[in-house]
Amino acid sequence: KTPWLKAEEHILVANVDTSSPDARACTMTSGVSSAAVPVFDDDFRPLSGEQAALFELNPNPVLVLDRHFRVRYINAATAIYGGIDRESLIGEHIWSRYPHLKGTIFEHAYRGVLRDGLPVSFEEQNPAMQRWQAVHAYPADDSIVAILEDITDRRQAEMALADSELMLARAQALASIGSWAIHANPQRIRLSDEAYRLIGLTPGQSIDLGSLRQRLRPGERAELLDELTRSAPAGDSRMTLEFRRFDDQIVFLDVLVRLSTSDAPGDLQMFGTIQDVTARVTSSEALRRSEEMLRLAQEAANVGSFDHDLRTGLTHWSDQMRRVVGLGPHDPTHALSSAESGYAFIHPEDRPQVRAAIERTHETGEKQELRMRVVTIDGTTKYMLGNAILVRDAHGIPAHVVGTALDISEQVAADAERARLESQIQQAQKLESLGVLAGGIAHDFNNLLVGILGNASLALLELDETHHARESISSIERAAQRAAELTRQLLAYAGKGRFVVEPIDVSAAVKEMSSLLRTAVSRTASMQLDLAKHLPAIEVDTTQFRQVLMNLITNASDALRDDAGMISLRTGVRDVDRDFLTTCIVGSNATPGHYVFVEVQDSGVGMDEATLARIFDPFFSTKFTGRGLGLAATLGIVRSHNGAIHVHSAVGEGTSFTVLFPVSDRSAHVHVTPRASSWHGRGEVLVIDDEPSVLAIIATLLTRRGFAVTKANDGAQGIELYGADPSRFALVLLDM
Repeated sequence: KTPWLKAEEHILVANVDTSSPDARACTMTSGVSSAAVPVFDDDFRPLSGEQAALFELNPNPVLVLDRHFRVRYINAATAIYGGIDRESLIGEHIWSRYPHLKGTIFEHAYRGVLRDGLPVSFEEQNPAMQRWQAVHAYPADDSIVAILEDITDRRQAEMALADSELMLARAQALASIGSWAIHANPQRIRLSDEAYRLIGLTPGQSIDLGSLRQRLRPGERAELLDELTRSAPAGDSRMTLEFRRFDDQIVFLDVLVRLSTSDAPGDLQMFGTIQDVTARVTSSEALRRSEEMLRLAQEAANVGSFDHDLRTGLTHWSDQMRRVVGLGPHDPTHALSSAESGYAFIHPEDRPQVRAAIERTHETGEKQELRMRVVTIDGTTKYMLGNAILVRDAHGIPAHVVGTALDISEQVAADAERARLESQIQQAQKLESLGVLAGGIAHDFNNLLVGILGNASLALLELDETHHARESISSIERAAQRAAELTRQLLAYAGKGRFVVEPIDVSAAVKEMSSLLRTAVSRTASMQLDLAKHLPAIEVDTTQFRQVLMNLITNASDALRDDAGMISLRTGVRDVDRDFLTTCIVGSNATPGHYVFVEVQDSGVGMDEATLARIFDPFFSTKFTGRGLGLAATLGIVRSHNGAIHVHSAVGEGTSFTVLFPVSDRSAHVHVTPRASSWHGRGEVLVIDDEPSVLAIIATLLTRRGFAVTKANDGAQGIELYGADPSRFALVLLDM
């Protein structure tokens, strides 16, 4: 009676000879199955005509399957619903005809009906038909009767209702407005999720009117709410209530109330909205107190004052008011007897707003306060804080406009200075961050450079003076030394290293490194040098000066974007005045005077104002692979040498960087590379370093100088070796 045999069970396989007159003739073989094999215990029987007629009366789709899931019958409603030929489906295996249903809820439900003999119902969405259907499967006559019910309209209505409720909840959350309703018979309260949150509860928590009343501020508000609940007429009311939330936070709630009486006697309903207006209430209260304190302070302050008589048109200035604009108390040249004579001292751009304020005071009687600028007799601009009020006579008729003016120039200057200091602090923080970065990479980078320099030096010791490889190895050594100089320069820029200032000839320095500069220029670009002769010396750190040149040339090459173009480098001398310095990059300590300049100009794409404002920020770069440190380092180096940078750029017109260094009174030095020494020493040296490559290089170099070497790869081992026999070592060399 088992319709399906499980895999790996021992079964008999029937081999039916379909050519035999007797279809039941077969041979039986025994084996182990690796997949489920259907075994039928009876022949297929379609539904009888009487049975079919009964199901045909059902307006819903009906499907009848036998125990082996062969289709015994489908009614006309099924054929119409599925768009199928029902005659062709009779006798077919349902999973063979519809393999996509295999393993789905249909199969599990139908098997459950056969197994348990109990009906099963479920709901399922048909994506192909974009319909929802309820399926009811019943056991009947060793078969399964499945009835399908189209529930698409119901499900769509449910989803629309859910969407509507979700949108309402989201709208309330977005606006921070909750809704509520109170029913009087029986008394109960309903809150939206946002209303729950506004009173400090989790949505769905139990709540009653008594607990809400207890959290209102005692007094008229609670009484008003009770009165409103009992007898207020239908309509809208609005009130602001002080409320202690259920998390004990004090808030102010704006409550909109509507009362209505339904047809059912005694079923009074009250509903409305609730909104947290604590910020608005406290802000209004703070503003009120601030205005009151300001009024009292102005009345008590001894500041310059004026009095304009509206009846005569005459104006009187106090002595202090006259001193503000640079006049003596009894200066006959400026009588200041009229309002117009006073306006002459107000900055032209501020006169319209001052006139408007005085007119408002006269027309409305409201107190006016404004900030304005005045220009004194000697042309100095001062910032003033002015106030004006209207004074009425005994009959209530406007008679005077009186006011005060307080000199706030020092405060304005202090604000500007504070902004400048804040900018300097931000810049210092940038430099500090860069210093941390530089310190982090310097150790590992220097270890690599020790390996490069050490091996290059060893190779040079091995080679004869005439060997053809000496020049290539010397180039490697020089390049590594330059890399070490760049590392020290980065530390110096960040305030973490040392640099040596010496007088140099700018043109000579540029010419010396011209070959290196050309390597930084793209192949499609050309570089032109225009170096002035007999320049006065400047005092700079040579390594940092080289870094400035390399950064400017690299930046100019990047601006060409692999297109053909020209990069020109020019040196010279110029006198710089204060007006020119104001056009330079801010933050420099440069003062007017005599300067040597280096100008790097490219014919590249140029920059807009937004890009130009950020090019010196650390880590800002317009290149995909840029690190944004080149120009930032350049600015730091120039500042540290009391120089200045001027930049001119326009989109499509290229960019020009002019770097200025103050002229020195000292003469430029001529650098001579010292020859290698053949000195040798003796004794045993203890070398301690945790970098194997550094340890090996130092040991080899010392050995070549005649020393015996003992190596320790960490501090603990070094202490142990030294402690065993301190007199053994002539020298201890370690990475500190």
